[in-house]
Amino acid sequence: MKRLICLALVMALSLSLLPGCGQQMKEPVTFYYLKSSYQETMDSPIVGEEREVAGHRDDLKYLLSFYLMGPIGQYLTSPLPRGTLLYTVDQAGTELTLEITNTSALLTDPEFSLACACLSLTCMGLTGAEKVTIVSGSRSLTLRQDNLLLNDTVTPEETAK
Repeated sequence: MKRLICLALVMALSLSLLPGCGQQMKEPVTFYYLKSSYQETMDSPIVGEEREVAGHRDDLKYLLSFYLMGPIGQYLTSPLPRGTLLYTVDQAGTELTLEITNTSALLTDPEFSLACACLSLTCMGLTGAEKVTIVSGSRSLTLRQDNLLLNDTVTPEETAK
């Protein structure tokens, strides 16, 4: 019985020493990704994932490069193709412009819009930006806080009987 209690204490102690287990984050940020199976639900396909960025909170290029590595959560997926790179970051007041890898061969227009929504929400949370423009090859999309709709609020019309 003593061995079992000792084993349980050792397991509990080792779990509390693992990163993210039992410890509070010092400098958390929220990165927005897609649910892995968002087409099966009526909820928002975009979900926030808290990440620890201690020591890098003010380095936007680092944070966005970290974001592009993808989510940790197993039920989340990156909206951008693997290997997407961040080329430039330009912030002027509350406006932010990002240039990323050309994704036109890998993302349809609706997929690109969804990826931009995730990236814009992430940037708005990191910087307080009110307007984010994402440039990818010949495509460009500008989103503002007030035009990001995360849930479909349109009520379907009743069909005539």
